[in-house]
Amino acid sequence: MSDIDANRSPRATATDEATTAPQIPTQRVQPLPPESAPITTPASAATQVPTQAPAVRTPTVPTQRVAAPTAPAPAPAPAVPAPLEHPAVVAPRRAARTPSRVPMRRIALVTAAVVALVGSVAGGLTLKAQADARAAELVRAQGRVAATLEAAQRDEVFQGAGQDRAALAATSAVHDAAYTRAGAVLAQAAAVLAATPQAGDAPRAQLQASIDSVSAAVTAGTVNPAAIDTLAAGLAAPQKAATDAQAAWQAAEDARIAAEKAAAEKAAAEAAAAAASRRSSAPRTARAAAPSSEGAAAPAAPAAIPAGGLVCRGAGGSGSESSVGAIGAAINDYRASQGLPTLSVNRSGSLVQHAITMSTAGGIWHSGGDNIVGCSNGGLSSLMSGWKGSPRHNEQMLRTDVSTMYVGGATGAGFLFGAVLFK
Repeated sequence: MSDIDANRSPRATATDEATTAPQIPTQRVQPLPPESAPITTPASAATQVPTQAPAVRTPTVPTQRVAAPTAPAPAPAPAVPAPLEHPAVVAPRRAARTPSRVPMRRIALVTAAVVALVGSVAGGLTLKAQADARAAELVRAQGRVAATLEAAQRDEVFQGAGQDRAALAATSAVHDAAYTRAGAVLAQAAAVLAATPQAGDAPRAQLQASIDSVSAAVTAGTVNPAAIDTLAAGLAAPQKAATDAQAAWQAAEDARIAAEKAAAEKAAAEAAAAAASRRSSAPRTARAAAPSSEGAAAPAAPAAIPAGGLVCRGAGGSGSESSVGAIGAAINDYRASQGLPTLSVNRSGSLVQHAITMSTAGGIWHSGGDNIVGCSNGGLSSLMSGWKGSPRHNEQMLRTDVSTMYVGGATGAGFLFGAVLFK
């Protein structure tokens, strides 16, 4: 029988029931007093009263705890057991366990189990708390590491940005310098184009196309400095071509003007001689020199008109100064209609004299100090129409590189003669 099952007791035998006296519940069996005579029972251990006997089972509820009596009851006198038939095999009967005694071993085991459980729970909580603390510390450590890495990355980004800014500043400086040089080259090319109006259509068109190409690249601002320098350098060739063409034209023009000037001086001398001769022989030749009433064409050009000059048929004989202001105003009106600024108008004495000489001779030629000359018997509007219809004369009137015109004019025999120099 297990000691844990304290509420169960072995079944009493008939001998035990006869020899064991009933006990009060929870009362311990006391030994007999010394003065009483022992009762002997042959070969039987039942005659001895045990010092500690289990309590007799009572009809109480097994889990009910019976309170101990306030005063111990007097021990009953031991009864003399009757002789047994087999005294040698009779064993002392164990007193029944009383339900009043708490099963100490069970309590101890339960208590130990509870303590172990509580300890386990407490240990688990402690371990969890420690694990949580370690996890929190790990999170904090990771946060510190992340903050350190982020700070390092910010430092790297800042340093990289500084280097990028320095590189960008250097690149911007190179870019700005290249575009500044390109702008200066463009301005020079535009000045060359304006200064070479007689260079010819092909050189001027090539220079204008080059200017437009470089100007578009500078305006876009996306071309790298090396490329913009290359484009600007490409303007040099068309500039030189236009300049050379203009210089060639100017040389030819200077030669022509010199030749015309020499011819004009000779013609003037001859005209003066012819005039003197006519004055001396006027009574005899007047009728022969007079033109027909039907307006027939004049005879061949007089000797006063130099070679290369043009005859104004019906003109000649005499001339006088006309209003130079009217000629200058007509040219300025034409320039304004073409969107060009007007020029200042100045009377030129040498050009007035040249106009009178042409009117007297009845023809036109360049004196070397003018750009355009002309004659017309239809007045100023007819003279302007002739100049506009001639490409070279029209180009001179619409020049953009001049600011002043010097004018000379004369009339004679119903004709208007003009000579203009643009500067």
